[in-house]
Amino acid sequence: MFRKLILLLASVSLPMVAVSAPLNFTMTDTAGQVHTLDGYRGKWVLVNLWATWCPPCLAEMPELEALSKARRDLVVIGLAVDGQNPQRITQFSEKLHVTYPIVAGNIKLADQFKPRGYPTSYLYDGTGQQIFVKEGPVTREEIESVLRRSVPNTNPKP
Repeated sequence: MFRKLILLLASVSLPMVAVSAPLNFTMTDTAGQVHTLDGYRGKWVLVNLWATWCPPCLAEMPELEALSKARRDLVVIGLAVDGQNPQRITQFSEKLHVTYPIVAGNIKLADQFKPRGYPTSYLYDGTGQQIFVKEGPVTREEIESVLRRSVPNTNPKP
């Protein structure tokens, strides 16, 4: 009887839900502004890990720029993982017409997000809970779709 129960339970596929405390990152962008997840309570936060040597990363930046300009309830932060100096990263992002905050980071700073490759994007709701992760290029429509489906735990204004 016990063996049948074990076999029955083994055949049932239950979804795995990982519960973890919200990440409270602290990053300084190339303009010297400090960004923390706690500092954006009530807003959506999209952190995009990218590198200057990564073609898919560069291809998605216009989508992220358009998203950043279209949504006042969303903050986009780009984290360059190259380990290059802030001036070089600033010049690089300006050539791509990126106006959202860019952090000149490195692999160690990126490791707090536990990426498996680049680009990778992390979306947090207004309470700081991670609700979406996309490995590979992300589009504005993908993020908009997640925002439409998600009910934020706060009441940010669009």
